[in-house]
Amino acid sequence: MQIKNITDPIRDYLDLFDKRFSESLELEGFFIDDIIKYVLEKRGKKIRPILTFLAAKISGGITSQTIRCALILELLHTASLIHDDVIDESDKRRGKKTLNRIWGNNTAVLFGDYLYGKCLELIETQSDFNLLPKFAKIGSELPLGELLQKQVAEGIDYSEETYYKVIGKKTAAMMEASAELGAISSGATKDVVNLLKNFGFYMGLAFQVKDDILDFSPEFNTGKPYGNDIKEKKKTLPLIYLLDDSNKEERDEILKFVNRDDKSEKEILELIEKVNKGGYLEKANDKVQSFCKLAEIQLNDFKDSESKTGLIDLLYSLANRKK
Repeated sequence: MQIKNITDPIRDYLDLFDKRFSESLELEGFFIDDIIKYVLEKRGKKIRPILTFLAAKISGGITSQTIRCALILELLHTASLIHDDVIDESDKRRGKKTLNRIWGNNTAVLFGDYLYGKCLELIETQSDFNLLPKFAKIGSELPLGELLQKQVAEGIDYSEETYYKVIGKKTAAMMEASAELGAISSGATKDVVNLLKNFGFYMGLAFQVKDDILDFSPEFNTGKPYGNDIKEKKKTLPLIYLLDDSNKEERDEILKFVNRDDKSEKEILELIEKVNKGGYLEKANDKVQSFCKLAEIQLNDFKDSESKTGLIDLLYSLANRKK
């Protein structure tokens, strides 16, 4: 299932969202205009706004507040990606040069901060203002996830539990908020809001585990260099499974290698091959499907509809993607 087919029922709202997103980044002059044009051209599949609109539609209907919520979350998400690229010293994202690679780290950090400020400008009504704690929470969860990941990357301690805590804050929290705010903006009941919030959270876990699986898959064009997580000392789920199955001597050797600053492509490929041959990608993919089932269960009480089908199709298109 292609994202385009999933978005057909909400196409008009997405078009309005695109227009409003561009307007929210009004041209300021100087080289800032070049950065704004670059960011607008470089946007991805808009998964989070799609989730917000579908969650609103299934629970009461899309409102003007739904659009504002989607805009604020997308600005928060964009800012966090820019900051992540600075932290990770990334040169590319989705196969293109990162903002920090072109304009430098200082400019990238400041522009990310500029986007955070733009979020506040979108608040229009008292009901928007009442949602500020929700926006503040997601604004703190994203960097907290990065800090936790940094702590794990710089040490020798790791666990599957810690991994889920990291991706829960780094990735799933944003999808959780996207679905939750979509439901709230539609006037849904607390029970409905909680179901869709849970749906978004489990979908976010499935999405990130799949992303980490693809990093061990050189045959796929993922838009980023394979083995990037190993280069950045990240202990993701496939690697954790390998470590858990290794004896102490092997485990210490693997951890010592992953924590090294200087790793050759050959060494990285050897570790990737070990993960592949051990069946740990398949094991991690089983976890992806498990999270999908948990997400889908959240929709059991909803009547069959175009929106429900869209949410389920979105879930599995992300979980089964090849890049």
